[in-house]
Formats: sequence, C-alpha cells, structure tokens
Amino acid sequence: MTDSWEVEAEKLAEQTTGLNINAHEFVPGKPFVFSMPESVTEPPKEPLSTEIVQKIVPEPEKPVPKVEKVQKPAAPKTDTTKPTSAAASNPPKDATKYDTAAVQSFLSDRKESVNIVFIGHVDAGKSTIGGQILHLTGMVDKRTLDKFEQEAEAKGRATWYLSWALDTNNEERDKGKTVECGRGFFETERKRFTILDAPGHGAFVPNMINGACQADVAVLVISARQNEFETGFDRGGQTREHAMLAKTTGVKHLVIL
Repeated sequence: MTDSWEVEAEKLAEQTTGLNINAHEFVPGKPFVFSMPESVTEPPKEPLSTEIVQKIVPEPEKPVPKVEKVQKPAAPKTDTTKPTSAAASNPPKDATKYDTAAVQSFLSDRKESVNIVFIGHVDAGKSTIGGQILHLTGMVDKRTLDKFEQEAEAKGRATWYLSWALDTNNEERDKGKTVECGRGFFETERKRFTILDAPGHGAFVPNMINGACQADVAVLVISARQNEFETGFDRGGQTREHAMLAKTTGVKHLVIL
C-alpha cells in the first residue's frame, strides 16, 4: 500500500511542477487573467547583425541607361518600269521555250509500239509461227537457226527448231511445250512489233493471261488437222477459252490464223 501511495504522490508532484505559483487568483464573477509561467517565458530577441540585415534587405536597382535608336536613311527609289541598259542588252531566257525542231525530230524518230500475242490450243503451231516471223524479219540469223536445228535433232525434235527462237527454257525445249510467255520483236520503218508467245496448255492459263493483258492484237492460231480442230472447241479446249480470255483482258482486235 505504501508503495502505491508513494508512486501516486510522485506522479502528482510531476504534474504540479509546471503550475504557475504567481498566477492571478481566480475569483468567480471576475475576468480571469492568464499569465505564462516564468520558466516558460521566451528570452528576449537579440538584434540582427548588420551582415544579416544587408542580406535580407536588397540593394536598390541601378537605373538602366536608355539607348536611342538611330534610323538609317531610306534608300532612293528606283523606277522598275524601265529596264536598265544591262538588262536590255541581255534579256532573260524563257525556260518554257524549247527547240521545236529538236522536239519534232525526237518524236519523229520514235516508233509506234504494237504488241501481238499468239493464242490457241496446245500444239497448234504458235511458237513455230513466231519463230518463222523472227527469221523472216532478220531478228534470228541463219547461223542461229542451224544451231537450233542441230540441238533439236539431238533431242528427237528436229521439226520444232523454229519454236526454239521463243522457247528459250530448257524445260520447254525438252517437253516441247511452252510454259512461260515467250517474247521477241521486230521493227519496220514506222512501228515496233513485239511478239508474245502464250502457252496453249490448260495448266498454264495464268501465264497466257499475263501475255494477253499486254497485247494490242491477238492472233488465234487454229490447227486444221483432224480431231485437233474439234478438240480445241470442245469443252475444256483452249481455242474457245483463249478467245474468251483475250476479249476479257481488253484485246479489241482478233486475227484468225
């Protein structure tokens, strides 16, 4: 018991140490005047040093001297309506004017281009006709044809040597069938003709369409041999299909051979 009372007494003493013993007496009905204890009062502030005052108070701004703008004298106006002597003696060249004689000579030298595609059923003789045209127009010389004939005879296709002028692929020469669209050309005095040899097998119709899209004129080659004529016009025959595809691709002129 004594210990507990002593502990409570110490706590009470700690709480009352901060009380102001010099405080005014509280009297009911009169205003109460609050005063801080002497131990809590703030110490008097020391005056600021001159260095601190100089740092806090900014120095007065110095006036900026005014700079007067000097106006340049205006340049004398010149009359642009009349050309000077140098401009009159050397007039500027007009870039839009060309030498008409040179342009006319250039246009006259250019030849009109005409693309001709040979279409029709397989083994109708399209490549052979194209090779014969190239030979007659001098685009394939006699020496080259003799070489083609010897090579074709060695492979057992002696009568097909003319088609080798357009069938340049080894696969085409071995099988005797055009796979890709062959190309050759010959010229006349005013025109340049390009020969397009379209494949006639049904498996290579996309390559035929590729050649027909570039053509201005189509030559439909029809075989006159027995059963070959009818086969080309039967269902699945390339004679009928090639004629329809040529019209679909925009070929306006069709020659029957």
